[in-house]
Amino acid sequence: MCSLSFALVLLGCGETDFSFIPTRPLQPFDEVKKEISRLRGLPFVHEVTLETKKLEEIGSLLAEPVENASEEKSSLMAEIYTRLGLLTEAADLSKDLVELQRFRHSIHYDARRRKIVVPQEPLKPDLAFLRFPGRASEETTRQVLLAHALTHALQDQHFQWRARIKSRNTTDSRLTLRAVTQGDAVLVGLAYLAAREQGGKEEIIDAVKNLFQLSTALERGLSFLPELLRQKLAFEYLYGSQFVLWAYSHKGWDGVNGLFSRPPRSTAQILHPEKYYVTRAEPLHIIPWKLLRQSGAQKIVEETLGEFTLRLLLSQILSKAEAERVAAGWTGDTLLAFRDGEELILGWVIAWENPAEARGFFAAYRRVLEKRYGPVLEASSAGNDALVSREGAHPLLLQIKDNFVFVLDGMPAPRSTEVAAGLWAELETTREPPQVPFDLVRRSQGPASTRK
Repeated sequence: MCSLSFALVLLGCGETDFSFIPTRPLQPFDEVKKEISRLRGLPFVHEVTLETKKLEEIGSLLAEPVENASEEKSSLMAEIYTRLGLLTEAADLSKDLVELQRFRHSIHYDARRRKIVVPQEPLKPDLAFLRFPGRASEETTRQVLLAHALTHALQDQHFQWRARIKSRNTTDSRLTLRAVTQGDAVLVGLAYLAAREQGGKEEIIDAVKNLFQLSTALERGLSFLPELLRQKLAFEYLYGSQFVLWAYSHKGWDGVNGLFSRPPRSTAQILHPEKYYVTRAEPLHIIPWKLLRQSGAQKIVEETLGEFTLRLLLSQILSKAEAERVAAGWTGDTLLAFRDGEELILGWVIAWENPAEARGFFAAYRRVLEKRYGPVLEASSAGNDALVSREGAHPLLLQIKDNFVFVLDGMPAPRSTEVAAGLWAELETTREPPQVPFDLVRRSQGPASTRK
């Protein structure tokens, strides 16, 4: 029996010699489908068929929903991410999202037509997340990608997962659900390979634990994307698979099904699985009444960026390890974007576990701002815990109170300090009720509903 460590090549470790990987003939589609259903312990509620198309056609189909449904939102988010420093001025987020779609879905499940769509042409390395060096066979690549697509079909038919992702109203919560989706698919792909090589659960667990060794190769393979999208994609697959592994290690596929019944609520829980499986650290919901009234009809975005995005933001001026340490104190955030004439205003409230964590972020984020705008911040008349930009500089306010940090970007003083005073007077927070502990999650009894 071959060690399942060979499966690590699926994520791009081209420098390693994987010449011992056996070459296997392509299984018929119906056999792959039966095997994925058996492994996952879930039947296909609706028949899923196979369809082949030219890569050009697949690319056009994948680009359509991105361009038609979310071009305006993409443009707004690009403007916000650029202001925050997460994208460069030259980035074209709409175009990059299309490229991301093509990269992720060269073989994909079309939920509307209940078809797995595969390209007629040989797969190229830049068209699939699962990548092989030259010695590995295209047949194996296709079968693993089919396993992924069929897993997504099962997720959609049993848990309405695609619709649930769309229903989430923040970037952080949607990214959280996508991480569960992709983590499940990675485990199923590894289980499929293990079954063909008479491997077992322990080999799958060892393979997933080693996936982070491939992060450098993944960075190179995704170099055509902006850093923000590269890191998000890596988060879905790498952190998502580690998170799902906790459930699989403890309770097998019944445990994975339990994740879809009571999914995590924040990227913080994906990054720190113990905050879901052990301590149940639910995110704090922040309601900044003063900002909501201030933005009024001009509000264009209301978002939660989450711990993962904070890590990326802080890594601009901190080491990776230090950015992770500071961001780990996150417990919730709300960001509002609105127009004041032509000016974009960002109001952002971030909650931390304790005042010390809040001060750590306050100091780090001041450095982020001064990297972008120069040393423009100085103490305001509101006190030492409020910083505003000097006259003539880009309007900024950075303030801390107890466990909270408030950022107001684009509104000049003294108006910004007046808004901050009103914000602190009316700030409201709520927390979702804790979910049932993971150990009490029962086996899924089948699909929550079926499509007509």
